[in-house]
Amino acid sequence: MASKTLRVLFLGPKGTYSHQAALQQFQSTSDVEYLPAASIPQCFNQLENDTSIDYSVVPLENSTNGQVVFSYDLLRDRMIKKALSLPAPADTNRITPDIEVIAEQYVPITHCLISPIQLPNGIASLGNFEEVIIHSHPQVWGQVECYLRSMAEKFPQVTFKRLDCSSTSESVNQCIRSSTADCDNIQHLAIASETAAQLHKAYIIEHSINDKLGNTTRFLVLKRRENAGDNEVEDTGLLRVNLLTFTTRQDDPGSLVDVLNILKIHSLNMCSINSRPFHLDEHDRNWRYLFFIEYYTEKNTPKNKEKFYEDISDKSKQWCLWGTFPRNERYYHK
Repeated sequence: MASKTLRVLFLGPKGTYSHQAALQQFQSTSDVEYLPAASIPQCFNQLENDTSIDYSVVPLENSTNGQVVFSYDLLRDRMIKKALSLPAPADTNRITPDIEVIAEQYVPITHCLISPIQLPNGIASLGNFEEVIIHSHPQVWGQVECYLRSMAEKFPQVTFKRLDCSSTSESVNQCIRSSTADCDNIQHLAIASETAAQLHKAYIIEHSINDKLGNTTRFLVLKRRENAGDNEVEDTGLLRVNLLTFTTRQDDPGSLVDVLNILKIHSLNMCSINSRPFHLDEHDRNWRYLFFIEYYTEKNTPKNKEKFYEDISDKSKQWCLWGTFPRNERYYHK
């Protein structure tokens, strides 16, 4: 019997760092169809509503720039929407979402200078052109500013121009198209990932041109929830990460501390905390926040899981456990 083809959504187009995260996650699976999505909301919506989609890979945070707020807000909005749909009074303040987090991936953001044609003398060949036009995503320019400045100083006789693209992967495609249309004294280049260069069969002139190396983006792997209970986590020997969101009784002094103190009582180590503002409706008060915490567990911790959940329920207004998953080994890479 033929195995089922896994269908995996990622923030497209192909060749982006999101695509690389999806490839990393499912590299040991033989039959996978990777489907680029136009936006992060589409990655969530299509997974929830299209049963032919098995997984979705979305960016969550960057080691330099912090939160990817689109992803945080989409998680927040789903918790709030689910909470509002509960009957009043609800018999529990635990929210069970329709999707869950089952894994994480880390992708180093390493930019390359890419050419549509092979340059015989590498970057030294740029001195043979009157004009060099570089294509990339607008966010990239600030990450390679020193590199581009030094390149312009190295070839003072060359005019350098920049063109914005919708993604780093698309910049390689646009570079190739423009190269075939322009005259011989103009060279088009792109700044993108090694994956994008390979995908478009382009040539890497220089690797790792970032001004600051070590920049990494973290991605979450999502799937539809199959039941209301906690997901089963394979025992890999690695620490397990738990992503939990909650709201507090805002007017109670120390309400946030009360929730966080539960982690200490149960000997659990919190590894991150973030917050996003929320409104229940257009008439709701301002300055209310939903908190995101992540904490570590091992095979037998917490010792009394049900008591831990009971304590969280007691001290928070509403809460949601999005998933428990192994800490990816790439987390420790510099």
